[in-house]
Amino acid sequence: MKRIWIDTHIHVSDIGPDGEKRESMLEDLLELLDRCDADLRLIISCDGVYNSMVRNEPDGMLKANRMIHELVRQAPDRLYGSCIVNPNFLDESLKVMDLCFGEWGFVQLGEMLQYMMDFRMDSDASEEVVRRAVDYDVPVQVHLGTYCWPVRGYKSFDSADGIQHMTDLLAIVRRVPEAKYILAHAIGCGPTKEYIPWADMFLDVIQGSFDAYPENFWMEVRDFHCPALPRAVRDVPISRLLSGTDWTTRKGPPFQTYGTMFDVPEDENPFPPGVESFVGFLRDAGASDADIECIGSANAAELYGLNA
Repeated sequence: MKRIWIDTHIHVSDIGPDGEKRESMLEDLLELLDRCDADLRLIISCDGVYNSMVRNEPDGMLKANRMIHELVRQAPDRLYGSCIVNPNFLDESLKVMDLCFGEWGFVQLGEMLQYMMDFRMDSDASEEVVRRAVDYDVPVQVHLGTYCWPVRGYKSFDSADGIQHMTDLLAIVRRVPEAKYILAHAIGCGPTKEYIPWADMFLDVIQGSFDAYPENFWMEVRDFHCPALPRAVRDVPISRLLSGTDWTTRKGPPFQTYGTMFDVPEDENPFPPGVESFVGFLRDAGASDADIECIGSANAAELYGLNA
């Protein structure tokens, strides 16, 4: 029997980078799940052109989340929905949340892409959005920069600026301390040593900001070969670690094997892509078999209320 594995951070689009509609999107996603070396379940949100719609169009959120809903409803207990919103369009955001959580059964708000959508978590509009998530008892997945790219400058608050993102996150936590927060792809490192990871700094900030690890913080492990993984296994309560790899459908179909790193061609992946590689990295980091089950599936099943 295959090991159950739940990934909390997956981006998909039924429109390819070439602008063509992917008519067999569901079948291609299920083929990916079937060939995985685990019983894989995915929490999915939109990607690609849909992100542009959400950023630029008040009705873009409905289009993006409806695409996710159509996939999820056809693959129960294998795919689950994550609702993306843009607080710059507050009324539309709240209406879409009511639809996604009240009628469609989505399990997560996010990813909150503040750097891409030009908003801050520390704002009145974002506070309303987070409070609505509390009303529906769903966690809020907030983007944190995973690393700085090698030989690349970046403007303030872009996708790589992890410390500013963390500062912004702590501000919304002060506004809405009762919410559940997922620190998106916080434990990661990039494919080569030239990338500068934020993981240890995130752990430093949390340790310096709280007397104990916050019960309402969950941290995603994006790159299981990350040098900070042993520290995360040691310092973060095991019940607060999730598998969230940021895998996307940007290449294919057929899509790259699950376990291939974000934005890395499969034939250049620094380890054999698959759940067993993740398990090996966790064991090397000091995780027990029980810990691995928690990180791979049990924590997510409890957080999201899934049948797993």
